[in-house]
Amino acid sequence: MSIVAQVPSTHICGVSQFVVAGPHQNELLARRRCEVAAFVPRGRALFWQDENQKQNIEIRQGVVRAVRLLENGNRQILAFFWPGDTIRPAQASCQHYTAEAVTSCSVVKYNAEDEFCSDHTSCGAHQVLEEMLSLSPMMGRKNSFACVAWFLLRVRPHLPRDPKRAHALQLLIPRADIADHVGTSMETVCRALAEFKARGLIDLPTRKTIRFIDEKALARIEEG
Repeated sequence: MSIVAQVPSTHICGVSQFVVAGPHQNELLARRRCEVAAFVPRGRALFWQDENQKQNIEIRQGVVRAVRLLENGNRQILAFFWPGDTIRPAQASCQHYTAEAVTSCSVVKYNAEDEFCSDHTSCGAHQVLEEMLSLSPMMGRKNSFACVAWFLLRVRPHLPRDPKRAHALQLLIPRADIADHVGTSMETVCRALAEFKARGLIDLPTRKTIRFIDEKALARIEEG
């Protein structure tokens, strides 16, 4: 039997609305009561490596990087999370990476203590593993320019349009982050971008914007 309950939709808008709660809706309603919206400034950590973090974090705006600090003091960027993604906790005693805001972010946090990995929902460790499974073969077989081409094509669907320049996208990921993700130096990333621009494959109106001119040629570089 369905019941009608009046509950706050979330803490984001603070507007009450009528929803129909069926047998499978009670958990959703309880989750919504616990939702908390937050603003995370650029460079701020959402949580730290080895921290006991038990919340789902849904990204509404901005970009977040998953950073693993290595024993030698270097860092490896394991993955990026985009608007619409949900960062899930690991089913372990602690997180295996630090989540940092690449840009200023708007997020929603809610309790995830009773959620488990399934065919439809991956825990935090599996989320990052899936990213690394696509990253590792590329890094093992291809040269640095091919890695940068692969990265550009991979992030292109996530990049927002630049409101000031026709056909340009906002390149939200810093050069240093690209380098730490694909396993090369920032100087190599800069040389690759300059080479792609010189060959007419991309344009870089500013340091933080990009136009894709010849994606097929970039794909050929990616394939090696």
